[in-house]
Amino acid sequence: MSKNWIRLLQKYSKIGGFLIGAAIVASCVQRPPAVPREPPTTPPPKESASEAYLACQANLSEVGWDFEPIISFTTPDGCGVVDGVKLQRSTLVLSRPTVVTCDLAYAIARFEFEILQPLAEELFKKEVKRVDHVGSYNCRGIRNNRARLSEHAKGRAIDLIGVELTDGTRIRVETDWADKGPKGQFLRRATRSACSLFSVVLGPNADRDHRDHLHLDVGPQRYCGA
Repeated sequence: MSKNWIRLLQKYSKIGGFLIGAAIVASCVQRPPAVPREPPTTPPPKESASEAYLACQANLSEVGWDFEPIISFTTPDGCGVVDGVKLQRSTLVLSRPTVVTCDLAYAIARFEFEILQPLAEELFKKEVKRVDHVGSYNCRGIRNNRARLSEHAKGRAIDLIGVELTDGTRIRVETDWADKGPKGQFLRRATRSACSLFSVVLGPNADRDHRDHLHLDVGPQRYCGA
């Protein structure tokens, strides 16, 4: 090896030793804590379904209802449905699918189990197989004051016009309300009992607007027009 190479190696070995020693000393010196950085900006988490809404869906599933949860919505004129479901089929056959709040759907389920079926078995020795209604969600005002939104405009009301039994017997509010026999008893007793499950119940005894159907809702007002 040439003398030049030997001198270079000696030179850099001295520099390397100095650098290593400096590094060791520096590592022993306590450094000031680093200034914490601002947390990264992240979008807020998506709003999850409320526990009550999820529990309501679980209750509907347990009784075998065929439904689909829907996304809550509102319209510029104040209508809309919050925590709603689209009912395809209840414990009974529905005359058509309908959009209601989950709370209303569960009240209807109780109405079927606790009132309609026991009455049908008592008075007719038959079961109810079909519930006929003329709609739930409808963005409109109440009949006698269009400036005030109906509970239908919130999906919190449904209008029932009658039922059909397993033997084909049809019971209709419009034609059978005043009946002195079992059909009339069925309708009148069902309407009175409904007041324990719904906030507002309106039938033929309430006014002429409800001479042909039962209005059942779970809104904030309370009235039993049975």
